[in-house]
Amino acid sequence: MSGCVYIAWRYIFSPSTNSAQTEPRDTMKSLLWELCLCSVLAFTSSHPWLKGRKNITLDMTTPPEPRIPGFPDRCDGLGFNAITLDNDGVSYFFRDEFVWKGFKAEARLINATWPRLPSHLQAAFRLHQPSAPELHDKIFFFKGDMVWQYNNMVPEGSFPIREKFPGIPDNLTGAVECPIGDCYANSVIFSKGNAIFVLDLTTNKMKEKLWPRVRGCTALMKWIDKYYCFRGTYFLRFNPITGHVAPQYPKDSRDYFMRCKGRGHWSKNSTVDRNIFNSCSNLSYDEFTQDQLGRIYAFRGNWYFRPDLKRDGRHPWSLNSSWPSLHGKVDGVFNWDHKMYFIKGPQLFIYKAEGSYSLIDGYPKPVEEELGITDSHIDATFVCPHTSLLYVIQGNHMRVINLEQTPRVLGNGTRISHSQVDGAMCNNLGVYLFIGTQYYLYDSPAHIASWTKPPSPKSIKEDFMACSH
Repeated sequence: MSGCVYIAWRYIFSPSTNSAQTEPRDTMKSLLWELCLCSVLAFTSSHPWLKGRKNITLDMTTPPEPRIPGFPDRCDGLGFNAITLDNDGVSYFFRDEFVWKGFKAEARLINATWPRLPSHLQAAFRLHQPSAPELHDKIFFFKGDMVWQYNNMVPEGSFPIREKFPGIPDNLTGAVECPIGDCYANSVIFSKGNAIFVLDLTTNKMKEKLWPRVRGCTALMKWIDKYYCFRGTYFLRFNPITGHVAPQYPKDSRDYFMRCKGRGHWSKNSTVDRNIFNSCSNLSYDEFTQDQLGRIYAFRGNWYFRPDLKRDGRHPWSLNSSWPSLHGKVDGVFNWDHKMYFIKGPQLFIYKAEGSYSLIDGYPKPVEEELGITDSHIDATFVCPHTSLLYVIQGNHMRVINLEQTPRVLGNGTRISHSQVDGAMCNNLGVYLFIGTQYYLYDSPAHIASWTKPPSPKSIKEDFMACSH
């Protein structure tokens, strides 16, 4: 791959742009090995979701560390004072002068990992802010009226909180980053007692929130695009815009965020095929899509993964945790006009993307009425950036709908070289057709339609899920 293509790809996915394909720089890496070194360098720097980085937070294969006599046990139910992820996506849980690395390691002294960092911290968070180089990929620790800044484990000084984060009070009880897409703007959420403070990093304006369910947080945490308020050992998941908390919370963190003997929420449903939850299993995916903010979703049954966030873990989420009222296997997914469309049998669900996804009033509606598709058998759908053309794959045919037309009409389409496609996705790199455990990357829809020989298949597990085999 030529250097000019490499530069173009880097530009397309640069998080400093405001384009619909913005992608976090901290996930812009790859494991695809090509025959030529130049091709390797170009390709690996451009695929933002491809990187075989081992995630210690979820690593359950390493043997347990020996406990140091007199050091506390994370499973004792006393909770934590602060929680943050480092730049490798590893979670750290702080209490008093101790820190626990990942979900299973034993307690260690804070200074053994973070030199010159004080004990008894009150809050911590990692910030991804490419538009502000002085803050980008820094980790911040709070105590009293001071904040300590680190470049991963390297100290870069301490400062009064008011200098780094205007308007934010002293003696915080929690802090967590909230990027655009999750919040309306790149922000940081702070907690103190029963109050929540949201600082817009673009304008440096702060707003105070009084969310009835998000109160008394002793730590805040973001993990794989979900937001958590910890109260001692218990936690609740909240919407970072509205403060909404689902009724099933709070839950005990010893069943979710750490490995404690005799505990764990996975054991409560032994009838479910565990391969569904394993992103590295040989089960196929039903669909893939990438939204206008560059977020990638992989769908399997009633669950979805975020391949672009695998640095922070590879965890499945139920569909209705992000898309209310959506349950079960989907037939087609695509993004257009800042909305996400789901085809499920004869019904079409449309969700607005405003911080979090919300179902548009009146939906679901019949697919035939909305898209002009009379045949309910749909294998995959995709829309390429900056177009209004919806491509519908049914068997070995690819058909087109212009979403700007009224009424919408499904065209006759063309034959393709694949008799069965599980899912499809289009972005500035091309069109991906997903079949079983492999995918085929085409330059464009026209390339698919004018096929003479399919491109070489590549591994979904290796390239999207960073599996070792």
